[in-house]
Amino acid sequence: MDFERAGAGALATVFEELASRRVASIAGLDRTSLDQLQALGVLVRDQAVLDEDVDLLSATTIREALTPASVDWLRELAVHPHIGSTNTALLGRLDTDGVAGRVVTAEVQTAGRGRRGRAWLSPFGRNLAVSIGVAIDRPSSELGALSLVVGLAVRDALLEYGLKDIDLKWPNDVLMYGAKLAGILIELAQPNRPAELVIGIGVNVGCRQAIADRVGQAVADVAEQVEHPSRNRLLAALVNHVVAACGRFAAEGFVPFRAPWDAAHHYHGRTVTLTLPGTGSPGDTVSGTVLGVAGNGALRIASAAGVREYIAGEVSLRAAGETAG
Repeated sequence: MDFERAGAGALATVFEELASRRVASIAGLDRTSLDQLQALGVLVRDQAVLDEDVDLLSATTIREALTPASVDWLRELAVHPHIGSTNTALLGRLDTDGVAGRVVTAEVQTAGRGRRGRAWLSPFGRNLAVSIGVAIDRPSSELGALSLVVGLAVRDALLEYGLKDIDLKWPNDVLMYGAKLAGILIELAQPNRPAELVIGIGVNVGCRQAIADRVGQAVADVAEQVEHPSRNRLLAALVNHVVAACGRFAAEGFVPFRAPWDAAHHYHGRTVTLTLPGTGSPGDTVSGTVLGVAGNGALRIASAAGVREYIAGEVSLRAAGETAG
């Protein structure tokens, strides 16, 4: 379904009404649009309705939960009823005084993007999609480790929020009970030092039932552990931890994060199969034991060919017997 077109057309008014008053008229919508609404987790009866437990986003509530350091860092907080992609929207701000210090979020993404071109499913009001713009004054050779730094920050935010059994999967997934809870997509906006980057974070918050049959891997959800989760409080926690971690990374590099990341890695010390990207499908594979991550964020694998390092963004990781994600 073409959700990007839907979000920009017939469904835009519905999304805006839902965000402002939790119900919306569906008069004039055709069958395709109604199906799209339902696919995005909206109840469709004689009108479009949000469940009572959906926690709508509030810029005021988010700001009130930010730390003083995050408030000082923040230049803009944009909360949209609907958007194609929060990352794309923030990247579009590069020509208007840069992306650093800006945060973009939305009730629903109609064209959310994940790693390696995958779609990121984002049901209305039941997924946390946020993009955070940062400036990092480090050599370009070190920036590959940023996804690991952000992964630790997201994990810390989730633990602070009250979740348990949160691990990381190299290079940019966050797991709960070994199933995917959150994903990270970092895009370079401006390469000259200090580099400007857009950090996209997606967290499942009440959408597990809506997306479980539409993704090719096990998924987890914040609502499995927290009753009536507040997306506003969680978003503020994510911003607080990501801003603090990026500040430390800019000042100290990856060194202080390396050991904590290995300790949080779900596959550390385990035998795995790496699927390498290539022109064919699937690509070549390498089997070996995870030794940890290198100083640039590369994954170190001990295989029959010796110890090799694999750069983030080029390798798909799966444990033996599991489906690659």
